[in-house]
Amino acid sequence: MLLNSTARDGRVLRDRMLSGFCVRMHARRRTFRVATSVAGKQFRMTLGHWPLMSVEEARARAMEVLAQCRRGERPSRFVPKAVPTLRTAYLEYCSAKSIKASSQKRYESFYRTHFADWLDRPVTDLGGPEFIDHCHAFAQTKGAALVELGRGVVGAVIKYVNALHGLALESPFTKLAVVGLMPDRAQPRARVLQMADLPAWRVAVDQLGEPQRDFLLLTLYTGLRRNECRELRREQIDFVAGVLSVPETKNGKPHSLPITPLMREILERRCAGLQPGEELFDGVAAGHLSKMAARVGSPAFMLHDLRKLLATVGERLGVGDAVLRRILNHTAQKADVLHRHYVQLEVIDVNKALSSIQEELLSSLEPTCPRLQLSTPQ
Repeated sequence: MLLNSTARDGRVLRDRMLSGFCVRMHARRRTFRVATSVAGKQFRMTLGHWPLMSVEEARARAMEVLAQCRRGERPSRFVPKAVPTLRTAYLEYCSAKSIKASSQKRYESFYRTHFADWLDRPVTDLGGPEFIDHCHAFAQTKGAALVELGRGVVGAVIKYVNALHGLALESPFTKLAVVGLMPDRAQPRARVLQMADLPAWRVAVDQLGEPQRDFLLLTLYTGLRRNECRELRREQIDFVAGVLSVPETKNGKPHSLPITPLMREILERRCAGLQPGEELFDGVAAGHLSKMAARVGSPAFMLHDLRKLLATVGERLGVGDAVLRRILNHTAQKADVLHRHYVQLEVIDVNKALSSIQEELLSSLEPTCPRLQLSTPQ
């Protein structure tokens, strides 16, 4: 009701279940209140604001306040809300933010491994010196990428409980950074697989099983992220419209690409006989493919190298930034208002550019491939 209500004039809606409990409907917020009397005198008390406080939570707090009023006691203006444990807080955070299941699993593993002693302690303990010492030791002994993950997930949960419970906790990682006790931030990984390595890479890939080979080639031709390609289902491939769709992505924005001739050959083979919900690469262990290829003579590579190669070839061919971002499903920087809010490219707008990039990659896979020509696709 609160979510769908259009009332914004300050009217008061009274609860039919609990006399004295109400909500005031302002234009910008919904305020839970108690309106009753104590020993013959009017009493008003604000309990909290929706959606930071749910209706159930507000009603439970109102019952406590009203019980005091019925006994003739004038309640304190502040009724503290029970403070959750760290475990409860991060699970609530994941639910409130609609964190993807894969990301939530990663966060849970992180907390169990590195902050297990704090999981069942109240979040208020995160503001004490003991927790700061723990975070300091963590930051000094772990790799830069893991420290950045910790800085992010701990800081996010602290901000969440601050807003929800009226706390004023500060992330220990922020304090450590101010006094210079945080390691340098992790640098982007350099691309391992080079253009000159592609012929040898292709020879090795051709020795793998057909699903594994198709997975690696499709990743190279599309620039899809590992899970985006690995979890493709038959229902995401529309051969009639010529569109490959990815509804769930890293940045939360649905993604789509045109099905080019090179992609169609792979996709038709992988989709043959599948039902709508079945996966194209069921049984493919994407995380192990680089090692599998290395055992049959492939140059060293990471799956993300294939995505980087597509972007590199696009840049050398003179493909515009907006088109490359659309192909890779990248979001423009916040300051780039033009490309964040005005330029909206559809599947058809990237078809020729993507086909040109794929043709150049295909030629580079041959032992006698020509050098890239710095020309702009029409």
